[in-house]
Parts: sequence; structure tokens; C-alpha cells
Amino acid sequence: MNQRQADGNRARSPQAVHVLRRLMADARGGLWSARAALGAMIGETVLDTAIVPILVALIFLAIAPSPEALQGYAPKDTVDWIQRLGWVSGGAKSERLRGLLIFVCLALAAWFLKCVCGFGRAYFSQLFAHGVMRDFRRRLYSHLMRQSLAFHNSRETGDLLSRVSNDVILLQRVLATDLIEAARAPVVFLIALGVMLSFEPRLTLLALVCMPGITLIIARSGDRLRRLAREMQARLGTLNSFVQERLNGIQTVQIFGMENTEVERFGEINESNFRANMRVAKVMSVLSPSVEFISAVGLLVLIYVAGYLTINGFLSVGTLIAFGMVSQRLGSRLGLLGKIWLSGQQAAAAGDRVFEILDQSEEVPEAPDASDLQRVRGRISFRHVQFRYADGETVLQDIEVDISPGSVVALVGTSGAGKTSMANLIPRFYDPTGGHIEIDGANIAAVTVASLRSQIGIVPQEPILFSGSIQDNIAYARPDATGEEIEAAARAANADDFIRELPKGYDTSVGERATKLSGGQRQRIAIARALLRDPRVLILDEATSALDAESEALVQDALEHLMQGRTTLIIAHRLSTIQRADRILVLADGRIAEDGTHEELYRHAGTYRRLYEAQLQPFGEEAAARP
Repeated sequence: MNQRQADGNRARSPQAVHVLRRLMADARGGLWSARAALGAMIGETVLDTAIVPILVALIFLAIAPSPEALQGYAPKDTVDWIQRLGWVSGGAKSERLRGLLIFVCLALAAWFLKCVCGFGRAYFSQLFAHGVMRDFRRRLYSHLMRQSLAFHNSRETGDLLSRVSNDVILLQRVLATDLIEAARAPVVFLIALGVMLSFEPRLTLLALVCMPGITLIIARSGDRLRRLAREMQARLGTLNSFVQERLNGIQTVQIFGMENTEVERFGEINESNFRANMRVAKVMSVLSPSVEFISAVGLLVLIYVAGYLTINGFLSVGTLIAFGMVSQRLGSRLGLLGKIWLSGQQAAAAGDRVFEILDQSEEVPEAPDASDLQRVRGRISFRHVQFRYADGETVLQDIEVDISPGSVVALVGTSGAGKTSMANLIPRFYDPTGGHIEIDGANIAAVTVASLRSQIGIVPQEPILFSGSIQDNIAYARPDATGEEIEAAARAANADDFIRELPKGYDTSVGERATKLSGGQRQRIAIARALLRDPRVLILDEATSALDAESEALVQDALEHLMQGRTTLIIAHRLSTIQRADRILVLADGRIAEDGTHEELYRHAGTYRRLYEAQLQPFGEEAAARP
């Protein structure tokens, strides 16, 4: 998906119902809990809206002294039957007390069943929502893990975290609470409308007069809120990105004494986030009292008319009580429905941001008929390869080269010459924009990404270790490796000695970003991890360039073990470290300008010799002139 398409999708923010439809597509395995919640909700609504109000009204009819209280409350046959029982007004005192007790017990039983149904509705709706969000988060995280480096390099990590956490929480709230309440509203409306019409049609029509005004307010508020909610979530993502970036670079901040400046910058971003939140709060704050006021106007008018009819004998006390209870249920649902609608618009904005990520197509797609790449010898062939980044100029042009199995090849060139880009094409972090790459004669675009990368090891200049133990980090290359295999890899990487000196040995936690280890220790663990993987192709991004002399010697010795028998590409920054390479490829302007050994290229007196002498010049003319 290009940027224009993404912007178009954002302009066409999906309505809440569209977001809900996409969420439900992932919920098929948990629909039984949704059905259970829906059934419990219907039972609770019938009991709360119809049965409990009628039983409460019967309780008051048993208390009422006048038999006329029954008139107009129920059909004549029902009235005659109730009066014959003697449980309501007009009957003997003992019978009325018996009726009162029966009606109270029935009302209590109905209320108990209503509470049981309420528990079922709340529990099963939460079960449904949390189950859907669990699967949805897994799908979203899986999608992020499979996106290309180009995708991740163009996105702020904090914004992605905000979408995975904050936006998904909004969607979860809709599923857990708002969805079932939204489904409840029409059920309440239909039941309440039927009961109210059976009691008093004139009052029912009067009660419905305020509904168009409430609907109009809710609709207009929802459109605006959806736009504001998306802005609010975006600003929260910016805030998260800023905090994460500054915390990761706290050492740099403190070295340059920028604490106060960073606090001021955070204050500006935080204030912007605050204002966005308050714009959303303003819309929601205006809506609730507006709906409540319109409902209050309708209710007071309804009370006046009902009181007038009752005083003049046109309406019974029982009817008035039952009608009042049912209309109150209907009014509360209408007010709640407005809040649910606005909440749904917030969820629609959140869903828009989340589905924007899910709709992002993989820039390094796997062919539908891709086959597994079998164990390779390590011959790498670039066939007229061209490459450029999506928003940049061409980086590589017509790269045509064969790399023999087991050979050590160094990639040399000035900054921006394309060394790292060329290496990143081999494990398919990116795909060429022209030509193709082969390993042992197989086009890497025609094999599965997992089988390709399983045969490639990378030791970066700044190794990444994850929170956890040293053993966990080494075993990251092969989770099924035994303890003996892990220790053997550590010994080969010259890491076993320092690991055993740590308080808990291989079980020692490395801490976040491995801050408890030195640079040389981190690098040797990364080499042990690569050794455990036993790759046929190895990519080294000048793994010793940031180390002191003692650590460099240990790491260099570990690399010698790692490179044995493997096709190795070295992204060279310090040319003094690659003199023993079997072959040196000099990149300039995206092309291979020179190709040969160190001695051959030095004698050639071309680009390589100029780069080499420029790096060694500070050590004296004699060192610079000596191969």
C-alpha cells in the first residue's frame, strides 16, 4: 500500500459498524460466548422491562383500597379473574395480604432471575471480548513481525505500540460492554413499546415525541467525535514515541545537559495531547446533558398528562405505576444509547488506525508456490540486481557478481555506497527492484523466507540482546538447543569464561538492552548465537569496530571460528580488518567499481587504495604506503 492509498483510507474512516464487522470476522471461534451473552441479555431485558414492572404494579394494586384501580390496567377477563381471586383491591383483607405476599415473592424471584441473567450477560460478553482481542492482538503482532525493514524504518515505534495497546483497548471496550448494550437497546425499545401501548396508547405516542431530537444530536456528535478521536489517538502515539526515544537515549540527553530542554519539549507534546483529549471530552460532555435535558422535558410532559388523566379518572393507579416504570427503562436506554454511539465512534477511529496496519501489504511477499530451500553450500549470485528505496534514489545498479561457497568477501565503499543495502538483499529484508539473487542456483524469491533465513547468520555492529538470561539469548537462534550445545557455542565464541564468572552463570539476566554487559561481551554472545544457528551464509557488519583492543582480539578470534567453512560477507568500515579477505568488492555510485584481493586493489591504485590510505594516514605515511 503506498502513502496515497494509506491517506485515502484514513480519509474514509470506517463507521463503527464496519469496524465491528471486521472484528467479528476474527471472532468465529468465540461466537458461542457472544450467543450466551445475547441470550442472557434478552432474558434480563424481558424481566427488567416487562415482568418486574407488572409485578410491582400488582403489589400496589393489592394495597390500593379502591377496586376501580384495576380498570384499564388489563383486559376485562383478566381483571375479573384477578378480582375473583380476591388478591387485589376489593377483596377480603386476608386474601389481599395473601396476594401481596404472592406478588412480592414473584417479584423477588423475577428480580433474582434478572440478576442471574445480568451476571451471564456481563461475564459472557467479557469472555467474548477478551477472547476476540487476544486473537486480534496475536494477529496484529504477527503481521508486524512479518513486515519488511522498510515498513519498520518508516514508522515510529511508539506509534505502533499505541496502536497495539491503546487502540486495541478501545476496541475491546466496545466488544465487552458497548456491543451488548447496543444490541440491548432495540430489545428494550420493542418490549417497552409493546407494554406501553397495551397500557395507554396516547401516552406512548407522547413519550416518543422527543426521540427525533435525541437521534439528531447523537448523529451529529458522532461524526465530529470520530474525527477528533482519531486525532487524539495519533497524538497519543506521538507522545509514546517521544518518551520511548528519549528514554532509550537518556545517556545522550544527560551528557549534553538537555534534561530541561527535553522536559519542555515533552510539555509541548503533552499539552497538545491534552488539548486533543479535551476536544473529545467537550463533545461527550455536551451530548450527555443535552440528551438528558430533552428526555427530562419529555418525561415531565408525560408525567403531567398522566397525572391529569389519573386525577380525572381516565387512568388507573396501577397503570400509571407500570407505565412509569417501563417508560423510565426506555428513557434510560435512550440516554445510554447516545453514550454507546459516541463510544462506537471512538472505537471506529481506533479501528481505522489498527486496520491501517493490518491492511499494509507485505513488501517482501512470499510466493504462493514457494518451496523450502534445502541445505546449501553457499554460492551467492547477483544477477543484474538493481535496488532503490521507496522514497529515495537508486542505491544499487546492475550488480552482477558470483561469490564462491566458503569464501570471505568484503564490501567496501564510502558511506551511502550501498554496502549494507547489498547485504540486506540476501536474507530478503528488502527485495531488488530489478534482477534477482540466487543461492546455489535457486532464486531466493521462489523459496520460503523462513527456510532462506534459517541458513543465514548475521552479526551486526551493535548486537541486539533481549531481556532474559544469557542462555535464552544464545538459544534464540535455536530454541530446541540443549544446554551442552549452547555452552559449546559459547566456548567457540570465547564467551564461556566470562559467563561462568557471572553471579548466575548462563542464567544471569542481561537486563533491558543488555546494559549489564560490556560491548565485547554482547558481541561474543551474538557470535555464540550465530554459531548455534550453524548458518551456511554469514553477514558481518564490522563486528569489532566499536571495541577496545583486548575485546577486539577475543571477538576477532571468535569470528575466525564462526567464519570457517561458511560463505562470509563483511561490511567493512575499517579497511585494516579485511586484508585477509579472499575478495574485496569496492562499491561506488551503486556499482561494483573494483573487484580483487587487497594486494591486487592496492597495486591498482584506484578507489580502494585512496580509501585505504586515507584511513591509515593518521598513523604515518609509512603505514599508509605499506600493504
